Amino acid sequence: MEIVIKENATELERLEGIIQQNIGGFYEAGRALMEIRDGKLYEKVRGFATFETYCKARWDFNRAHAYRLIDSAKVVEVLSPIGDTPKTESQARPLTRLVAEKQKEAWQKVIDIAPEGKITAALVSKIVRSMTQQSAPKTKNKLGEDTDAVFQLKRWWKRANKKDKQLFKLWIEGWEK
Repeated sequence: MEIVIKENATELERLEGIIQQNIGGFYEAGRALMEIRDGKLYEKVRGFATFETYCKARWDFNRAHAYRLIDSAKVVEVLSPIGDTPKTESQARPLTRLVAEKQKEAWQKVIDIAPEGKITAALVSKIVRSMTQQSAPKTKNKLGEDTDAVFQLKRWWKRANKKDKQLFKLWIEGWEK
């Protein structure tokens, strides 16, 4: 058991070193955070009860920022086989709203129309917005057509894990009272 703890501690120190060195490099930091979260190294080695408390105490950022870095790193992994990838987290962030195949399509559009090859987060957002508006389902419910907010909620609900869904349901129950 002691050997496993030492191996985990060594692995956590290595991953934290990556984050420290690359705090401006979102991909490396996002990958390291993903491994820390998925391996629960924050709990096994540092004794933190949650990934959120670990991120706040160790890196002074909230859970949302950690997940933005993780999600943006996943985008880079999807896009890396096609070549050029986002250089900043703000360029990758809008692409996280799309499924992998659509991320590739959107990024290619960005590359194709970027003036003088200058890619900005605003340009990526514009392309993603145009793609999500086209693909928004035109389903009707009792209240009429879904708004963009409802459409986005439905998309995120599909991506949420079981724990997040349970927490959200508890929050809704408390809110309705």
